[in-house]
Amino acid sequence: MSRAVDSDTPSDGVLPVTLRAIDTRNWQTCIHLELEPEQARKLASNLYSLAEAYVEPRCTPMGIYAGVQMIGFVMFEWHPATHTYSIPRFMIDRRWQGGGYGARALQAIIDTLKGEQPDAPILISLTPDNMPARRLYERLGFVDTKHRLHGEDVLRYA
Repeated sequence: MSRAVDSDTPSDGVLPVTLRAIDTRNWQTCIHLELEPEQARKLASNLYSLAEAYVEPRCTPMGIYAGVQMIGFVMFEWHPATHTYSIPRFMIDRRWQGGGYGARALQAIIDTLKGEQPDAPILISLTPDNMPARRLYERLGFVDTKHRLHGEDVLRYA
């Protein structure tokens, strides 16, 4: 798989992963990120998610970047009544999957949220048959709550 590499690429070839706000400069890039067809059936589109964030102020959409390239999307929500975060959307573009970017992106998300509210649990959900996502989430410390919401298993990071 060929990836564009900028001049700031470390010698190990792994680009740093950062989160950046979705705004007028990058929203179109965001809506053109792609999943494999089977994955796309399990997750709302980025376009839908941006529309949701527009009308739901508790939603925060962010681009996931490897170096200067947007490679994914996340949307998280703060729930003040329960003092928890939830991550209803998380995706890495199909062309960037398999290189460890999903794990580094999720860790960047965890670090960002814990930096804002260190004691707040983080919830993420997935369809019961999404074993690759489950393995990733559990590897990074999420634990299955044994609770199901809207047909999806809910995992918790404390």
